[in-house]
Amino acid sequence: MSNLLEVRSLHTLYGDSHVLHGVSFDIKKGQAVSLMGRNGMGKTTTLKSILGVLTPRSGQVRFQDQDLDGLPTWQRMRRDIAYVPEGRGMFHNLSVKEHLLMAARPNQRREVLWDYDRVLATFPRLQERLGNLGTQLSGGEQQMLAIGRALMTNPDLLILDEATEGLAPLIRKEIWDVIRTIKASGVSTLIVDKNIQVLEKICDHHIVLVKGRVMFEGDSQQLLTQRDEVESHLGV
Repeated sequence: MSNLLEVRSLHTLYGDSHVLHGVSFDIKKGQAVSLMGRNGMGKTTTLKSILGVLTPRSGQVRFQDQDLDGLPTWQRMRRDIAYVPEGRGMFHNLSVKEHLLMAARPNQRREVLWDYDRVLATFPRLQERLGNLGTQLSGGEQQMLAIGRALMTNPDLLILDEATEGLAPLIRKEIWDVIRTIKASGVSTLIVDKNIQVLEKICDHHIVLVKGRVMFEGDSQQLLTQRDEVESHLGV
């Protein structure tokens, strides 16, 4: 299985604060990968470094065998990367339907396309709220809309920051079920979340950050074998 995303020796700073210390990992085509760690350990900084929101002091990001270094965020996203940010990023003046339609973009490489009808079939709640503004939805519905909007771009890689943070248990279960469906459709995913029990079942590969360094990397069997050590890093 070939690499879709390659992250090599990222060192990223906020001013004089050195946050990432040589972070490296790969995501292969079709893989679901978890990125775990306590708050403030560098997870979101890693995502922003991949997306070009932050410029690493050194290191390299490659996607689809192409170097992304120096490219602005919008050009990286145009290479079929989609991002669901923490906080969901709703537009105050757009309805649910407009959020979805404005993001629509084909991808000729994909066998399974995520179009408007497919997204609404995956998120029936959105079908009932098409005329509502995105900001009028509940937190769970906003997360569904944020994921649906991202899928409308037909990405090769979907990045989810705090995929189920702050959501009610039943809504979290719905989101995890959708992530399973996304994986089955062939979309690679990079998932930031704290639910190690669910992540070990959904994801193929796992990364744990501690103070901006990769302290664990392995598959689900390795995660299970080293569960006590990983949970100590996560504080659970």
